[in-house]
Amino acid sequence: MLVIGNGKLFTRDENQAYIENGAVAIEGTRIVAVDKTENIKDTYQHAEFIDAKGGVIMPAFINTHEHIYSAMARGLSIKGYNPKGFLDILDGQWWIIDRHLTTEQTKYSAMDTMISCIRNGVTTIFDHHASFGQIKGSLFAIADAAKLCTIRSPIWEMPADVRLRWSL
Repeated sequence: MLVIGNGKLFTRDENQAYIENGAVAIEGTRIVAVDKTENIKDTYQHAEFIDAKGGVIMPAFINTHEHIYSAMARGLSIKGYNPKGFLDILDGQWWIIDRHLTTEQTKYSAMDTMISCIRNGVTTIFDHHASFGQIKGSLFAIADAAKLCTIRSPIWEMPADVRLRWSL
């Protein structure tokens, strides 16, 4: 059990969106309570306490649009390639990359993306993984990366049988 308190707490609760001198109680990866610091400390007396020292306590960011397969191609420029529009970019660069990725490369691309997200305060990621090249097991590789990075992603929170159907 962990309590982070003594801060300006912003919640997602429309009835109590802000708590001056607020605290959040966390059990594992779940928030179990939010309230004034003194109330939370009284309720969870044996929890480890982290003092926010008047700073902001708020939910982390959510990345709602990501393309994991392209993570290792950031800043890539192909000499002599001059696309004429979006379809040219897809066909001449992104789909070529996707056709040549392996399952292992997909996992490392996912790890790179997720580590970058974590560094920037993102704890939940939604990927638009389509696997144009139909990389067998790619959803499992992305799910494994999410688990290793302890980042929330609907892809690893869905049942394994659903991922299996999507990966075929």
